[in-house]
Amino acid sequence: MNKKISLGCVIVGAAFLGYGLMNFELNGIRSTTLAIAVSMSLVLGATMFPYGLYSFFKGKPTTANKGEKPMMTAKQLEKANKKKAPKTNDTSVGLMRREKELETRRKELESLLAEAIKEEQAVEEQLLNKGWVQKDGSWAIE
Repeated sequence: MNKKISLGCVIVGAAFLGYGLMNFELNGIRSTTLAIAVSMSLVLGATMFPYGLYSFFKGKPTTANKGEKPMMTAKQLEKANKKKAPKTNDTSVGLMRREKELETRRKELESLLAEAIKEEQAVEEQLLNKGWVQKDGSWAIE
């Protein structure tokens, strides 16, 4: 956790705790709303104050357990995320495989395009049946 956030938790927790302790009455509080506010402030203060202290003094956060590799730095992460250029295989077998892959992709794209055209025609037909007319590339009501 960031030091600023943990310091904020300490301050907010101390404020809640202080409010709750100052308004606490031993024989009970007559106002129900004030009693709920005091109890909530005591609970929140009692949880936020120690949590803020703990996170402030705990040190650098890491996700690595013993025996695991430490987290990547920003530069390492950027380097790992860069896409590696596909290896070009100039052999005949490699080129034939690449051609088959491209042909398969082309067939998939052609089938998707045909499906989209059919669906578009069906929608246009439904619009025409409902009384719409296509004028200059846009639809208008007759």
